[in-house]
Amino acid sequence: MRLFSLLCLSLILVPLSAGTSFRQSSAVQPATTATTFHHLHLNSLDPAKAIEFYTRTFDVTKKTQVFGFEAVQSETMFLLFDKVRKAPATAPDSAIWHFGWGSTAMEADYERHKAKGIEFATPLTRLNAALQFAYMKAPDGALVEINTANTRAFLHAHLYSAAPLCAAEWYVKHLGATARQQRTGDCNVPFAAPSEPLGVIRSPATTVRFGDISLIIYPQQRPAKLVSSRGHVVDHLAFNVNNLGEVLGRLRNAGVKVLEEPRSLGNSKIRAAMIEGPDAIALELIERD
Repeated sequence: MRLFSLLCLSLILVPLSAGTSFRQSSAVQPATTATTFHHLHLNSLDPAKAIEFYTRTFDVTKKTQVFGFEAVQSETMFLLFDKVRKAPATAPDSAIWHFGWGSTAMEADYERHKAKGIEFATPLTRLNAALQFAYMKAPDGALVEINTANTRAFLHAHLYSAAPLCAAEWYVKHLGATARQQRTGDCNVPFAAPSEPLGVIRSPATTVRFGDISLIIYPQQRPAKLVSSRGHVVDHLAFNVNNLGEVLGRLRNAGVKVLEEPRSLGNSKIRAAMIEGPDAIALELIERD
């Protein structure tokens, strides 16, 4: 049922651009190395306060520790926190827009959250007949979405891109993501005009998946080039891979920039490295033990 909800969500959230044709394509093949979504890494002035917010707000979460980091677990993924002295950047100028959980009763959940004192940057909003959403003001300026689904699980990270279809192809080719549909033709597609609600540019857009977690990729909303996600409230995304050295070698040969060489992660003996993905997004690769 959760997979069904993800399929429905992506069909609702990701309109296809006019004239885009889809079929199986040999141009972009998934990487052979299995990759799974592991965590979002957040910068926080007060990790304990942030953790309390997430575990109080979402009943599918719990407090835990991962690699020595204070963390929140939601199903098989995590939020990890670094304590910082200066408030992290929150401007929507990096590739990471927001992240979110599903709601099986949006109107009731929205009222319940408000009654608990949670503030919303965007109130309950209807996108279409089947989908409602709202954006919470989370600690440190993080933007957290709840949206209509048939699960209360963590569902997605929502990204910006200068070329969303090209970014999706990158995740499929280099990290083995599953594309919602394979496509042909130039991935550089002109942006549509902003549309309501909220005056958002919604096309071209697409979704790729790592297991149950979707990366929904929208056009960037500002004309300036997107900056590195490092130092923002959501600093980077992290994935588990098999054989980190082999994966890094393959990525280097493909011209992917390595931001940090392999090192021990936190207080563990697990090795991890940082690479730069599309639109200057920082992506951590963690060697599966």
